[in-house]
Amino acid sequence: MNAQFGLKTIDNTADAETTKQRISQIRSLDNNVFEPAFFADSEEKTEIKYRLFKPFKKDNRKYPLVVFFHGSGAIGTDNVSQLGILPKLFASDEIQKKYPAYILAPQFPDRSSDYVPDKDRNILVSNPRSSLKAVLKLIESLKKELNIDEKRIYAVGFSMGGSTVINSLSARPDLFAAGISISGIPEFGNIEKLSTIPVWLIHGIDDTENPINSDEQFYKEIDKKRIRFWKLKATTHDNVFTPQLLDNTLPKWLFKQRKK
Repeated sequence: MNAQFGLKTIDNTADAETTKQRISQIRSLDNNVFEPAFFADSEEKTEIKYRLFKPFKKDNRKYPLVVFFHGSGAIGTDNVSQLGILPKLFASDEIQKKYPAYILAPQFPDRSSDYVPDKDRNILVSNPRSSLKAVLKLIESLKKELNIDEKRIYAVGFSMGGSTVINSLSARPDLFAAGISISGIPEFGNIEKLSTIPVWLIHGIDDTENPINSDEQFYKEIDKKRIRFWKLKATTHDNVFTPQLLDNTLPKWLFKQRKK
């Protein structure tokens, strides 16, 4: 199997103080590097507030677009709370120097994904809410306004946002080149199309908030040629972000993926 994909179980060797310092460093990035804006979807009767980071380089090249979906703790309309670890990591100077890209961080006014029991599989599965449709329309509008490389549009998210990554890829397999779902709950309705898109699942084995068994079942059912699954030992929902994930590990894998 291609080394980019497959199942890997990883020991948690992170030092708590080192992790705390790294997270604090990332969070210190000024929110104002992300421009505030909003998108009104009259059809869905939804207004999506969002932040947009633009690559520093001033040229005519097309750049990737990375869409970050937040967890349930950032639901609201302040247009700030969604600027968590992941968008700030990708917008940091150290990552942008290697991987310049547009960073889109929408904020959902309510849940973007609901969890329901699948009695046949005996797991939780996710269903997207209508506000996700508005964000997908927002992406289409930005494609017209910005110099985006349409072969390199990506979705990344944590918790509810990780679930929304899979919902997004399922809804628009034609739009996204790849996705990274961290500690999410997947959906299974479009598994054949999802098998054609590079997906990276990352989940703590000791996660009790979003149990790992949903991702384990997803990995069992999907075609293994395009999926990577990291199972993190001694890792819960709240301590999944170790320094191992907060260097260039995520962008290095993500930006290798490209639509044909």
